Amino acid sequence: RFCAGSRLRRISALCTTLVVAMALRLMALRRFASKPAPLGVEGGQAKAVKESVMKATEGVKNFSFSAFFEEKHFWQKANVGPFFLVLFFTPTLYRSLKDAYWTRQLRKLNTEEVISDRYDWLRLNMLKDEVEEQLLKHVPEGGVKPLELGPSLPP
Repeated sequence: RFCAGSRLRRISALCTTLVVAMALRLMALRRFASKPAPLGVEGGQAKAVKESVMKATEGVKNFSFSAFFEEKHFWQKANVGPFFLVLFFTPTLYRSLKDAYWTRQLRKLNTEEVISDRYDWLRLNMLKDEVEEQLLKHVPEGGVKPLELGPSLPP
């Protein structure tokens, strides 16, 4: 049982938590919002971001494999670091991705096999229990007499 005072304290603590959360959300919105600019005029930060995106897309659009791999450009002007890194690490990356794929597949297969084995074990034990139950119904009143091949004592 709670008294009215503890309920009021809990409600007060909950309201305080909500007010703090709302204040933090408002501060985050103000912090990451761009500076206001008149309609039709782009703000400085938005303009810089837009220019950098346009420059990056322009570089991708203007890329030519024949110009990049032309001998003089390739050895003197082109940034060949990424090309050689990809070329050097391709076998390692391929092997790692292949190992990760097969590890996942075999783990899934192992789980399926364990579940299947458990069902087989359960099915066989259920059959065994049913057979034992039927055999126990046919046992004579005094039990089963032991089978003797000859007398237990010599004559």
